[in-house]
Amino acid sequence: MPNQQSIPSSGQELPAGVRAILAHTGKSRTFLCEETIRNAVRHGVAGFELNVNLTSYRALPLSCIEGLILKVDGRDVDVSGAQLVLNGTAYPFADLASLSAVWWFILDPATLFVPSPSPLARGDHRVDATLITVEPYVTAGRFSFYHPASRTLAVESASD
Repeated sequence: MPNQQSIPSSGQELPAGVRAILAHTGKSRTFLCEETIRNAVRHGVAGFELNVNLTSYRALPLSCIEGLILKVDGRDVDVSGAQLVLNGTAYPFADLASLSAVWWFILDPATLFVPSPSPLARGDHRVDATLITVEPYVTAGRFSFYHPASRTLAVESASD
């Protein structure tokens, strides 16, 4: 007989990540989430935010994030000032190589903040992003893995 305490009643709402695991549908490992782009200001710096997922099959320390390639509407975007916002803390991409004690778990949502001198216009934008990781569980050497993702994402208003 199954443990009745471990089975939620039909009236209980579970977090989306838990529902995905229980339903055996898995969590998307696509880097770009299907959510709107938000124009934002972080610590006085204007830019935009995208919701992102970890693409690895296991948790990774942030030191395993090697890089990011980003295009919006076919134009290269400078990501030198980009930040990964994880569990409420912003980590500059330039500092990730030294963050071996900070882990990104596969169910943890994250936000990518990209500085931009002007806000993105309202409407749909083609976003092409490639997250570059090193998987520490591969023992045959150090290899970079490229995880490309492309989506058409909307900015709901220019002042988001």
